Amino acid sequence: MRLLKSLLLSAVAFCGTMTMSAQTTEADYQEALQLGYRPAPYWFVQAQGGLGTTFTNKSFSDLLSPTVSLGFGRFFGTGVGARVHVNAWESKGGFKSIDKTYKFNYTNYDLDLLLNLSNIFSKTNRHFVDVILVGGIGLNYAWGNDDLDKILANGPLPAESTSNAWGKGKSREHLFSHNLRVGLMLDFNVAKNWSVGLEVDMNSLSDRFNSKYSNRDEWMMTAQLGVTYKFGFKAPRKPDPMIVKKVEPVKEPEPVKEPEPEKKPEPVVTPPPTPVTPPTPVAPPKPVEVKPEPVKETIYYFESKTELDNSNSPEAKIKKIADWAKKYPKGKITVTGYADKGTGNAARNLMLSQKRADTVAQALKDAGVPASQITMVEGLGDTIQPYPDNNDWNRCVIIEGQ
Repeated sequence: MRLLKSLLLSAVAFCGTMTMSAQTTEADYQEALQLGYRPAPYWFVQAQGGLGTTFTNKSFSDLLSPTVSLGFGRFFGTGVGARVHVNAWESKGGFKSIDKTYKFNYTNYDLDLLLNLSNIFSKTNRHFVDVILVGGIGLNYAWGNDDLDKILANGPLPAESTSNAWGKGKSREHLFSHNLRVGLMLDFNVAKNWSVGLEVDMNSLSDRFNSKYSNRDEWMMTAQLGVTYKFGFKAPRKPDPMIVKKVEPVKEPEPVKEPEPEKKPEPVVTPPPTPVTPPTPVAPPKPVEVKPEPVKETIYYFESKTELDNSNSPEAKIKKIADWAKKYPKGKITVTGYADKGTGNAARNLMLSQKRADTVAQALKDAGVPASQITMVEGLGDTIQPYPDNNDWNRCVIIEGQ
């Protein structure tokens, strides 16, 4: 009953998360721009292999058996997915009174609900390790219980009941059973489309599964290593402005100037007449120097990239800086490159940031900015992170004009 309740709660969470995943937020869009694709939805196929065991009165190691699995499914959003999963090969049972084990074959056919806890409880949708909760329901088919027939051919066992046995005679050559499962998967994202993982599942089967009577369901545990290929990633999708509005940075209010006290007019004193003198030549007024208005633009980069990418609209930003330089010929421009501290190492990040800064500086010169106005082109690597709350945004070049 507890397992059924857990599955029902998972179904409720599935419906709620599916509704949430239908909307694209500004943060999701910015993250997709950095990755170059939407991290969800996507289809996947996986292959797994490992060991399984059942829990009876035999030791754990005596009942270890090989097992393999194939799965095909889809993550509908960043948090919720579904999978068709087939797990099969071999299982064992045993009798303590005669210190013997017997083998038989089985196949589990399951429909699983997958909850990506890393994405549900995190602000970002892409992690090196995803923790995925598994809950499923399906059918089990078992056959090939010949080893037990050979043991029982010598007579009934005195210490253990085999009245629940199957596989003896044509009427009991196989067994159909229910299968309820819960499990946990650790999925390591080693590349855009590939991941490797470890999955541990607990499967609740019929009491007859191990051919012995215990008046409760039998439990089989499987632990498998696997590889997953993910496909169907698409280009970033802009959020609907009617649903999610872009969050603008809060500007600090300008200080309120107190009104100056009103000055009373001074009494007018008529000066005595003075002799007329020739006017002194007045020097022409000095031209008023126009102080440049500060300008700032940021160009983002994908991981390990140094060239300009059209999806980030760098041409418009370069043109804006070039127009500013033309308007303010005495203005000074600085170009500073950065790198994401969460990836790579310090030496490589310093090299990447300098190449990004050099690429932007050259683009400015090609757009007509005089080299004399570019006073600094510098790469700071990952020593400074302009966006401490978003590692991916730190792969950028900041252009400032003053």
